[in-house]
Amino acid sequence: MANSTQVAKPAKPYPEYPLFPHATRRWAKKIRGKLHYFGPWADPDAAIAKYLHQKDALHAGRVPRPENDGVTIRDLCNRFLTAKEQQRDAGDITARTFADYHTTCATLISAFGKQRLVDDLAA
Repeated sequence: MANSTQVAKPAKPYPEYPLFPHATRRWAKKIRGKLHYFGPWADPDAAIAKYLHQKDALHAGRVPRPENDGVTIRDLCNRFLTAKEQQRDAGDITARTFADYHTTCATLISAFGKQRLVDDLAA
């Protein structure tokens, strides 16, 4: 056998750690039949942070995007509610109407997720 340069893989930082040490010296996870890499073995905390940031999009079959790549559902709802709050304070809409808007925004956020980009929503 030729000179083997195989390095021993590290143990998981804790038993429930969702990633596994891949032979490429990166933390990885198979999602929807495809391997995804989340960072080097040397930094398991950064790897798990990246995984937690991207996991919802990956499990849904979407391409994960950087955090500040566009307007999120949360941003849109906050802007909308700020405008409606000003209308309520000016007496243009009732408190009940504002409460309905707030409930609708909460429903949107729970359905799509607060970090979901508005551009990702299909018509």
